[in-house]
Amino acid sequence: MNQVTQINPEKSSLAELVHQRIRNDIYEFHLLPGERYTEANLAQRYSVSRTPLRLALHMLQREGFLNKGSGHAAWQIPPIDLDYFQDLYDLRVNLELIAIRRICLSEIPPDFSVLKSFWLVTEEERSIDGQVVANADEIFHSTLVKAAGNAEMSRVHTDITERIRIIRRLDFIEGARITAAYDEHAKLLKALIKRKQELAEVLLKTHIEVSRTEIRNLTLHRLSEAANSNRRLV
Repeated sequence: MNQVTQINPEKSSLAELVHQRIRNDIYEFHLLPGERYTEANLAQRYSVSRTPLRLALHMLQREGFLNKGSGHAAWQIPPIDLDYFQDLYDLRVNLELIAIRRICLSEIPPDFSVLKSFWLVTEEERSIDGQVVANADEIFHSTLVKAAGNAEMSRVHTDITERIRIIRRLDFIEGARITAAYDEHAKLLKALIKRKQELAEVLLKTHIEVSRTEIRNLTLHRLSEAANSNRRLV
């Protein structure tokens, strides 16, 4: 066999490496939305045995990057339906606006110390790792909704977050957008700490709308590039 045959720390590390490589290929549209891939094909593509590959594939499935059907040929990159994602973004905005209103009207202010430690830092302390910032972005917005104190609202928001993750993280692959993310989150967090509800609502809507537009444009551009590349290879 090409790799060790038992699950151990070495195999787990290999699975993490394959997981990262596949996820990057999904981001870069080297693996195309809507396409199906066999485990044999993926094992050959990434030069890895089946056990660490399957660990990586199941991690990606949990994160929303892959769908799994029946059989070995059923791993699929979810098709990108931009209208569907627009609807999810609309629902997300409304949930977070409700959260902002509840936060600003609450008697006891939420503990935002974790958010402050990441977003309210000097430029020198900012992360330039898009994956790190993307994770922090999810934590920021989920924390807002959790602070509203409605478990069902938080559950729905978590489901939306998982569904839009595959395109949302495209917003954190360019340096300018990472810088903008820090600036926008910092302004919104400061408004919430001061309980400036109207300002916080405007900042949130602007932040999400700019992000949504950037993601839509980048997604269309990447899909066009991928389609042209595939035509050249035929």
